[in-house]
Amino acid sequence: MIFKRLVQTLAVTLGCAAFPVPHEAVAAEFTLRFASINIAGTAAYEQVLAPFARQVEEESGQRIEVALKPMGGYGKPAELFNMVERGDIEIAATVQGYNPGRFPRSSVMELPFMFDTAVHGTQAMWRMFQEGQISADYSAVKVLGLYVLPPYGIFTNGKPIAELRDLRGLRVRTPSPTVGLAMARLGAIPVGIPTDMIGDMLESRTINAITYGWDSVLTGKGAGTKKLVEQVNVMVDANFAAPALMIVMNRAKWDALPPDLQAMIDKHSAELVGGNAKLRDEADAAARIKLRQDPHYTYRDLTAQERAEMAKIVEPVVGDWKAAMAKQGIDGEALYERARSLSHQFSTAAR
Repeated sequence: MIFKRLVQTLAVTLGCAAFPVPHEAVAAEFTLRFASINIAGTAAYEQVLAPFARQVEEESGQRIEVALKPMGGYGKPAELFNMVERGDIEIAATVQGYNPGRFPRSSVMELPFMFDTAVHGTQAMWRMFQEGQISADYSAVKVLGLYVLPPYGIFTNGKPIAELRDLRGLRVRTPSPTVGLAMARLGAIPVGIPTDMIGDMLESRTINAITYGWDSVLTGKGAGTKKLVEQVNVMVDANFAAPALMIVMNRAKWDALPPDLQAMIDKHSAELVGGNAKLRDEADAAARIKLRQDPHYTYRDLTAQERAEMAKIVEPVVGDWKAAMAKQGIDGEALYERARSLSHQFSTAAR
């Protein structure tokens, strides 16, 4: 009888060891809702934002949950910065130009021919932020990353561009007021439209051209089930300007994090700057080659003479921008000279 009880006790003990009682998952101490203007499946989302989210979760020992969602997951692209500022979400990757007038100093990076690649422009912008020259633009939030995209091309949905004068009268989507000023000098009619509306505006012929990145045209969502690349057929390798972008966090939520978690996030956010810019340059270069070789599209490269002519036409934009800064009590001359100097410095160092 005693032996039988021992056997039963041993069986129960072994059973518990082999099939342990499951423990409830430990809830994260902090949940960071992270909104993006990027579409799931794109290089920026899958190779930059998603890895950042996973790294933060893992290195925090699951104390932080990063609830990353692609474009439209939390709100419309034009709403995201205000949502972060109010605390509706904790982090957003979005475009400064969607909030006209909120980031005047940073708009220096969007002036025509300011930089040649996203990497060099991003290095210049990040240095200016570190030096305090544009940091006042972001006093309401915690900055995790600032960067620029590769200089944009111009894509039309039918009108051929044989020479620069053919840009006159085009209703062109622009990502920011500053880029719009340059397009206006070229005779186009700039229309500010966030990324989620581009396809529908092309479909309805509200606009008949866009200034956009090459990879973004290739992979971006268009109207309905279309890709943007299906809605354009003329491609101009203009590469004269591009928007500034940001990844920012709600200030109160940041301040509530313990110092060790803040340090860990800061460490990984550095890759949001350099990694994003490098990826964008590589993706745009590959997309440009692919589209140039595709017989379905008319590819138009500008000659050296045309590029010089374009630079001369849009040159007054710089003076206009400086005058607008002066009205706000901002030294636009100093910002412009520093941005140009840094962009040239980083471009020269890479050669």
